[in-house]
Amino acid sequence: MMRRLTLLLASATLLSACASNAPVVPAPAPTHLPQPMSPFPDAPLPAEPALPSAPLPDPAAAATPSPRSFDAYLASLRAASCPPGTRRAEPDTIPLGLKTVPLQQLNPSRKVVGDLTLVGGFHLTSTDSRFGGLSGIDVLDDGNLLAVSDVGDFVWINLAKDGVTPVSAKIGSMKDAAGQALRGKSEGDSEGIAVNGGMAMVSFERDHRVLAFDVAVCGAAARGAPLTLGGFSSKMPDGFAQAKITVDENQGPEALAVTRDWYLFTGIETKVGDESPLSARPLEAPFDFDLRLGEGAPEFVGLDLVETGGQRPGVRAFSLHRAFTPLSGNAITIFETDFDRVLDQSGLPARVVDDINERSHDRFREKGRHRLAQLNILYNIDNFEGIAAKEMPDGHIRLYMISDNNFSTSQRTLLYVFDVKK
Repeated sequence: MMRRLTLLLASATLLSACASNAPVVPAPAPTHLPQPMSPFPDAPLPAEPALPSAPLPDPAAAATPSPRSFDAYLASLRAASCPPGTRRAEPDTIPLGLKTVPLQQLNPSRKVVGDLTLVGGFHLTSTDSRFGGLSGIDVLDDGNLLAVSDVGDFVWINLAKDGVTPVSAKIGSMKDAAGQALRGKSEGDSEGIAVNGGMAMVSFERDHRVLAFDVAVCGAAARGAPLTLGGFSSKMPDGFAQAKITVDENQGPEALAVTRDWYLFTGIETKVGDESPLSARPLEAPFDFDLRLGEGAPEFVGLDLVETGGQRPGVRAFSLHRAFTPLSGNAITIFETDFDRVLDQSGLPARVVDDINERSHDRFREKGRHRLAQLNILYNIDNFEGIAAKEMPDGHIRLYMISDNNFSTSQRTLLYVFDVKK
């Protein structure tokens, strides 16, 4: 409509000029053009044409984790442990013998030692020759227990409804990355276990390393995926070298625990001075044995965590320390060490690059420790090496401790259940 009005004005000017033989002067462009009129006075004016919009994001693409994301790293570990097409394998059911044992043989009614109260004590046996050598233990999401033996087996221990009394057991051999059973002590000397989200992280001596097994999905068919997959984490001996710690083949990573958001705590049996080294880093980060705990305690052999609240949750770390001498026999000490989680401000980038980088700046710093209990020849104990912690509904902590009988008839597999004094 506006263009038609302009043409009519120009035509009128041209005709007038031709009639008077005057030079043609173009009509000036109108400074304000009238608004187009609707044939219906009350009708709305036609809408302006819409500009082309940007394409909508692909929901599938948005859900795909970045190659540098922790979710992608965790997915790669799960896929390596349970490759596509792998059929779940159930572990073998084995006979389980059970005998209750007191905390003190000479005083069977005694239940309390230090800040611990005995809930149940059991001597476990089996006619299956594979049962024994249990050196690490953790609590599964269903409340049952999963242990590892120092010849490379997983041992599932089911508990009664009381959450204390063992009622049955199953066993399955650990697999390497190719799906073959780990061979002998050189490959299968597993010492510590930490379970999170159905994935069991297992630490090994001799060949010092941590492998991840997706037991929730593949059961006994789960393969050991190395944490170094995709260039992440590090070889554990590199962490020893960085911390200037000399570790022999039988004094390595006995203690293992993990937070809900996948920060791995790895403790070694080798002592530095009067304390035990501990690495507390993201699962995908290099080992860094810069923390210490258990001052004055024997060698560090077991660990588990209970997280505290807050935006950056700290942890209550329950550590097991064990000693043995021919004259005095076994002695164990249980410590609680509290750690805050802090942001390491050094080397922060100008902007967050990815969550892998962001996670690397979280550090744990000790804020206090105390000895929960000491047990020696006066108590009914054995070669305890594994400890697991569980927060109960009322907030108190329950500890499960297992002993390694070294497949010897002179030693026992003991399972003790303690409640920690509030």
